[in-house]
Amino acid sequence: MKKRTYSNPMDLNYEYRVYDIGTEKSPICLEAADPVMVIFEGEYYLFSSVTKGYWVSADMSSWEFINCDTSQLPSIYWYAPAVMVLDGAIYFHQGDHDKRLYRNKTPRDPNTWELVTDNCYVGHDPFLYHDEIEDRVWASYGCGNGKREYIKVVELDRKTLEPIGEVHECIKFDPWTRGWERSRDTHTHEGGYTEGSQILRHNNKWYLIYSGFSLHKCYANGVYVSDHPTGPYEYMQNNPVSHKSTGFVGGAAHGCFFEDKFGNWWNVTCATVFVTHGFERRINLFPAGFDEDGFLYTNTMLSDFSVTLPEGKRDHRLLTPPYMLLSKDCPVSVSSVETAMPEHALYGQAIVNTNVPDTRYDHDPRYVTDEDIRTLWAAASRESGEWARIDLGRSCAIEAVQLNIPTYNLQTDDPAEKYHEYVIECSEDGEIWQILVDNRGKKEFAPHGYYEVKAQGRYVRVTFYHVAGNGFAAISGLRVFGHGGGEKPDTVADFSIIRDPEDLRNATLSWSAAKNAEGYIVRYGIAPDKLYNQYQVYGESVEVRTLTLGIHYFFRVDSFNSEGITQGTKIIGI
Repeated sequence: MKKRTYSNPMDLNYEYRVYDIGTEKSPICLEAADPVMVIFEGEYYLFSSVTKGYWVSADMSSWEFINCDTSQLPSIYWYAPAVMVLDGAIYFHQGDHDKRLYRNKTPRDPNTWELVTDNCYVGHDPFLYHDEIEDRVWASYGCGNGKREYIKVVELDRKTLEPIGEVHECIKFDPWTRGWERSRDTHTHEGGYTEGSQILRHNNKWYLIYSGFSLHKCYANGVYVSDHPTGPYEYMQNNPVSHKSTGFVGGAAHGCFFEDKFGNWWNVTCATVFVTHGFERRINLFPAGFDEDGFLYTNTMLSDFSVTLPEGKRDHRLLTPPYMLLSKDCPVSVSSVETAMPEHALYGQAIVNTNVPDTRYDHDPRYVTDEDIRTLWAAASRESGEWARIDLGRSCAIEAVQLNIPTYNLQTDDPAEKYHEYVIECSEDGEIWQILVDNRGKKEFAPHGYYEVKAQGRYVRVTFYHVAGNGFAAISGLRVFGHGGGEKPDTVADFSIIRDPEDLRNATLSWSAAKNAEGYIVRYGIAPDKLYNQYQVYGESVEVRTLTLGIHYFFRVDSFNSEGITQGTKIIGI
């Protein structure tokens, strides 16, 4: 049955990665990154880094994985793929990693990829774009130290698809002027890379999109605009055009903007985990668009709650979650808790500079509902029957659940053992249980399983029967969506804001708690009707560190709870 909604990160059968560090193996984790999505013959094709294949979907609801190895497409298992539809085929290129370019007129058959040219070298992190208006092909690329490395643009020969003409150095980063280009979770580090570009044409304007490098939650996109694909380009004032450093899973860069079948724009991006390895990543999918003045935007507001899939043309600025989160910080009971050092080398050392608990030792049950993909509860064994139960505190209308299963204490990366078996149930009284999800015997690997359900209950329980890789039962987030009954929160009628006089890239907001509010959304932008960026806040203050020098901003504070969002009544400009 087609799903009406989805949640981030996308529920895909992500690839195992085991990294060698010296003579010992670092943790096994899941990785997908640098996604590209195109429509070909009425279906969506999704490609990602370090993935032995690609996904296809008719509606972005359910995804079928097409296995494809290096004997079929030699550069499939590498970083930053470039994908383009042209002349009835999908074209695939890896830039700096492989000068060859391939095409496939029947991509559902992975055996039909063919070589087009072995001389399409354009550099690191390429993006290919066919301009249908002038019937020309362009490539943007660039990845390196932001002080020296430009995002470049070059034309490709329409027939040979090899570079022709001058290489144009167009843009590079400037974190000293633009707060959002700083890296680390809260934009505290000045250095970084310029990477992950995309070039596209919209309403006779050329947009050159780029990413400020980061493996942290602040990973964001910016854009420049020009009248010509080779520039000169002008910085768009409402940058970043995609940013999500708060909420359950962060990261909104190094991917691509694309149009769906109805003409709605989307932004598919990297999502960061960054616990067991720096490249531990997933994929996020956000609604996006261009406004009437040509400003590009991405709607990341509560975008790891439930997001409605499209059934026609719509305004993505107005999109809000159909179901709200019910499970934040709810009490958790579990069958057992792991307290010992991980027993197997495939787990290894945890990264310690992500401001999260050391996941080798701390597996408290509260991490099941703390709304952070980087923390986890782990049971004390890999035995069948380990369970976790959450108490929503009252009977709720449950519309969807998302079960996020991390890799913990895996014994093997054997594909034959790469599946989960579990049952998700709900109950009104904790005694009589109704099955919501039962995937025993299906041999499916769903590390971020998202399920639409219809139930009424107070308790939700997960029981594990098999964990991929023969690992321990573990949860990085059991998330329940629906409606809890009661009233929406009161309005945040007033707030204060101070732009840091010593560093105008930063501003601090504070306000009084609104009645019934569970959290707040600080929305801001370059005009009262262009509040396209946001911070999701649990508390009554936040430091915004994503501003650009010389730009005037407007702010509003909304409140939300399990019943919905209440828009603030005051907008303040600074």
